[in-house]
Amino acid sequence: MAGGWNSKSDRVVPEHRGHDWPVGAGNPFDPELPWPGRLYWARGKPSRVFPADREPTGDELYAAIPMGYTTLATLERLALFRRGVRLRGWEQGSSAKADLMGYQPYQVMLPPDDEGRYQLVGVSWPERYAVEAAGQLSARVDGLVLLCRVLNHSNWH
Repeated sequence: MAGGWNSKSDRVVPEHRGHDWPVGAGNPFDPELPWPGRLYWARGKPSRVFPADREPTGDELYAAIPMGYTTLATLERLALFRRGVRLRGWEQGSSAKADLMGYQPYQVMLPPDDEGRYQLVGVSWPERYAVEAAGQLSARVDGLVLLCRVLNHSNWH
């Protein structure tokens, strides 16, 4: 791990307060997970992160995140920053282009606030600009920022 992950307080991963699914999957903000992982974003919060080769079935997804006047995005973790320092980076999986329905191809996610609200914000592309923006944002908020690539985005109703 790069610098910025030195003190015990820096090692604290924020509690996951999003969709508590898939069972046994990880916290999107955990840099210790050995795989990059994918996650879903719906109703203003993320699912847990799962390995790309263990994508949940459609029936599981419908049960965990019921359809109803929202959108569903599939995201892939690319890098995690804390206070302007890249803690962890992951290789991109698929390079296939998706229908993003107006979404920026790269998104940064901030961990939940005290009320459990996450923030997902589109950033510039290509990837090198997204990486720079995520690092700068983490320095400005003096905390964690997760950079993700949007794999898919669809109406979920």
